[in-house]
Amino acid sequence: MAGSILGLLGCAGKTAHDEALAAKRSVEFAETVFVQNDIEKGYRLLSDGARRHIPIEKFKETVTRMHPTGYPTSVTAKEFEPMPGGEKAIYIFLIGAGSGDRFDYKLTMEGSAATDYRVTNLEPGTSSRFLMEHRKTPFKK
Repeated sequence: MAGSILGLLGCAGKTAHDEALAAKRSVEFAETVFVQNDIEKGYRLLSDGARRHIPIEKFKETVTRMHPTGYPTSVTAKEFEPMPGGEKAIYIFLIGAGSGDRFDYKLTMEGSAATDYRVTNLEPGTSSRFLMEHRKTPFKK
């Protein structure tokens, strides 16, 4: 019953997103964590909810596991996808280059145009490419 009520409340209004701002914040995070490898500063850039549920040691372990052969020297936001149902979050897909590799990332950015954005989840981006390609929108250059 509570899940049904929460589900209805979540659909009450559609969140207005600023894709450019979400992309900017995702690139700031990715440059800090993946390029500069500044785990402590990157941890502070996570959403409050993410920091409550993920200890810094687990965060560092996740970042290390995502980069078994090295780290990128640059990152670029390539595509975005609002979450279904007007949620207060948006997916940003980034590409990292350097170390002779290509890195794909999917960052879940919590927030809206009115409240700004923070990273709430990070993962390799290739896993969702096949499932959600039709809903992704490239950033205009």
